[in-house]
This record gives sequence, structure tokens and C-alpha cells, in this order.
Amino acid sequence: MGLFGRKRRSRRESSLRSGIPFLRFLGPGITLSGIAAAVFMVFTGRVDLSTIEFLTGGGGSRETASAPAGENIQPVNLESLGQKSSETIRVATFNIQIFGKKKSSDENVMAILARVVSQFDVIAIQEVRGGDAAPIERLVQLLRASGGQYAATVSQPIGRTSQTESYAFLWDESRIQLVPPAYLVHDPADRMHREPMVASFETRVGVADGRQPFRFTLINVHTSPSEVAASAIENEMNVLDDVFVRVRQYDYETSGEEDCIMLGDLNVDTEGLRELGQIPGIETIAGDIKTNTRRSKTYDHILVDRQVTREYTGRFGVLDFQQHFGLTEEQAILVSDHQPLWAEFSAYEMPRFEEVSAGNNVIR
Repeated sequence: MGLFGRKRRSRRESSLRSGIPFLRFLGPGITLSGIAAAVFMVFTGRVDLSTIEFLTGGGGSRETASAPAGENIQPVNLESLGQKSSETIRVATFNIQIFGKKKSSDENVMAILARVVSQFDVIAIQEVRGGDAAPIERLVQLLRASGGQYAATVSQPIGRTSQTESYAFLWDESRIQLVPPAYLVHDPADRMHREPMVASFETRVGVADGRQPFRFTLINVHTSPSEVAASAIENEMNVLDDVFVRVRQYDYETSGEEDCIMLGDLNVDTEGLRELGQIPGIETIAGDIKTNTRRSKTYDHILVDRQVTREYTGRFGVLDFQQHFGLTEEQAILVSDHQPLWAEFSAYEMPRFEEVSAGNNVIR
């Protein structure tokens, strides 16, 4: 039956190294299935995380990637939006429209993408095309050649149509570390066009004055417009709420982690969030701010439960790369029809609500 049951999925192994593993299925015989079995005792519901399928990278090497044969990587100037603070991190989401061989071979576009990525500590990428991780590999190589310390992890291609795509996460290894394994949500009932990719991270700040590094889980999402339209019979927004809740439950049951952030191209404004937007405490931090390159539509969101994830500082923004890099609209559209949406978080864990309340002698 394969990883996704009835659905036809493209699965290609990758020999990528240098910390950008191509995610691959481990299979039910691995000891991680024991964890999945335990989770089955806890979770029930429409999205089946009880038989969660883990994926992990191959190789595990962190050596510097060499350029593909015949390709000469030219460094670019990774200018900054401002000095990165040791107290905070910036997390972003960016749909790099049709990010495949053609776009990743355009030096001008890749230079802009490298400069964009360098603004952030962790960035969730959607719409990686081509059936492999080559576009992300080229981007990481360019970042490293330009002085950055970025790594990435990429999912296998998924989707119901022949136009499959992959998710990716890129992060600044000098400030962030991946907490493996990353995985795709298992959806045996085929209720989502593209199952979200999940990965956990921790800041590289060490313990300071008793404060612990901030550890958090990101759920990378790219919906299909037809699946979230008002006319959709089974709207994916009414599935993603279960994904958010059960991923957070899973993290808490297995590692005690409760900081869960959903981000990506949802193809809806706040009104279209439906059940996802009704989770108690959850907030789409940018509201209906316009996130497409022409600044006319709201597509992208970063959702947090502010009652739980108190590390969110309240600062967010959209990186207008057209204005920032002095591009024409035509040049900007060649990069993407989306702009990156970002949010700022403390680099350190905040005390849990119960601890704060107890410290103030407030018992609930």
C-alpha cells in the first residue's frame, strides 16, 4: 500500500548530504512504530496520527556540499534587515512559487532568494518542484558560499495530481538545531491534498540565568485553493484544526513539548480559517495582512496558541522583497507571487503559565 495508502505518491531516494537530507519512509518494522502504537492509545479523531509515519534523513553528514557538476556557485551579499538578536529568533514562511529546475538555475532569482532566507533563523518553504531536493540543495550551497551557515530538510514529493511538490525547512545552524525526526502527517482517509510536514527545532543559546533554549514544533502547510474554497464539501480548514491539536498532543506525550506553530500558504483569509481558527487560544498573528507580491490577497499565515506559546513577542511582518531589493514588479514576480511572512519569538523558554501563576500565589 505504501506510505499514503490508496493515494499514488512519488517516492524517490536522494543522496543529498551536507545536512539537507531528503526525507524517506522508515517503515512499520522500525522501533519508532512502538511510539506510534502508544500514541494510538491516546489519540482518536478524523486525522489519524495514531499510525504516524516517521521519516528521517539519510546519510546524516554535515560536510559542506559541493556544487553540482558544471555549476559555479557565485557568492552574494547577504545583507541583513538588522543585526540578529541573541534574545530573539525570526521564524518565517515562504511559498517560492514553482521552485524547480528552471527557477533554481536563474542566478538573479537565486541571489534574491538567498538574501531573503538569510533574514530568518528558520523558514518553512512550500512548492518545491521537480521530484527531488535539487532546488533546495542549490539554495543551501549558495547561502554557504556566501558565508551563511544554513542547512535544510526536504520532504518527498506529495500531492494528488501529477504536479507533486515537496515541503522544506531551512535554518541557520549557528542559531538553530533540528530535533529529528521530521515527518509527514499520515492521512489514510485522504482528506488533505498535501499532508503537512512537521519538524521540531531548538535554539542554540545554552542555559543562561536558569533560562532554557526555546524548543518548538513547526507544521508546514500548503493547501489547494479548491480544497479550502467556501464551496468545498470537505474543507481542509476543518481538518487542519485536528492536525494542529494532535501534533501538539503527540509532542507533549512523547517529549513534553507544547509549543506548536502552524505556518504556510493556506490560500484563505482569516474568515476562511473555519474550524482551524476556532481552536481555543489560537491566533493568526498577521490577520488579513496582504501576503502576495502584488499586495492584494491574504494567503499566508502563522498560527500560534498565545496562551501556550508565550515566547511569541508580538512582532511580525511581511518582507517586501520588491521594495527592499529595489526590484520591478516583473522582477519580483519571477522570484515568487508570495512574500515571506515572519514572526519573532524569544530565544529562551518562557515559564509555563502554571509556574507564573504559582509564583504570584494564584492557584487555578
